[in-house]
Amino acid sequence: MGSNLEQFVRRAKNGNLQALEEVACGIQEKIYGLALRMLGHQEDAEDETQEILIKVITHLSDFREESAFSSWVYRIACNHLLTVRKKRYERMDLTFDLMEESVSAGLENMEPLTVSGPERDVLLEETRVGCMQGALVCLKREVRIAFILGEQYGVTSKEGAFILDITPELFRKRLSRGRKSLQNFMQKNCGLVNKDNACRCHRQAGGRLKNGLIDMTFVNKENASKGRSEAVAHLGELAEIDRTVAMYRHYPEYHTPESFAHIMKDLINSGKYKFFNQ
Repeated sequence: MGSNLEQFVRRAKNGNLQALEEVACGIQEKIYGLALRMLGHQEDAEDETQEILIKVITHLSDFREESAFSSWVYRIACNHLLTVRKKRYERMDLTFDLMEESVSAGLENMEPLTVSGPERDVLLEETRVGCMQGALVCLKREVRIAFILGEQYGVTSKEGAFILDITPELFRKRLSRGRKSLQNFMQKNCGLVNKDNACRCHRQAGGRLKNGLIDMTFVNKENASKGRSEAVAHLGELAEIDRTVAMYRHYPEYHTPESFAHIMKDLINSGKYKFFNQ
């Protein structure tokens, strides 16, 4: 979220609809990325992002500039994502034990990955990110969101405490719990984190493709090869204990669908919602 966004916020609070559109456009990708990481499914993330954006812009007058605007937005977004009913990925009730069984089953029933070139790069990267996302969903919501904020969004414990309405100590405790749980799973199973592990993305991708499990849009098709090679190269420079966190810090950047800006513009101009104090 750009530093000049707060200028649009002040103008929007004074009744400028164009500035309000700029605010919505300026925050939507960060909210969408947070929702997608939390929920693990594109359509669910889109639905909840729209709900969060409506909450933000209809309560904009409540922003008193006592914190960074980004922190205030994350506070609204996180409260929404922590209280929304379970979505399709969470309803699978994934655990690390089930994930480990899935990894083992994939190795036992490997299917050859016959594609090559850019398509292969995309499948390998979607397999890597899909596995990471599955492990992330194994964490309890309050731990998962602390890990996302702290390790993927770079939020400090003080800012995280404000966002989640907890103490800095509790934020650090949740962040540490999430980090340790993911490190334990990855070090035991992932060949990118621990070279002694048998699991490799190409050994899983064929079976996932055959069984229709590669259906997420986490990966930017144009940047799949570059993004994957950069992430793998970076992992090679680190000790095993640091590789799991590095994997999640090199998560793909998410972009809201192009239609999203039009949806929000239509909502703002529809007269359906009250955006300003009369």
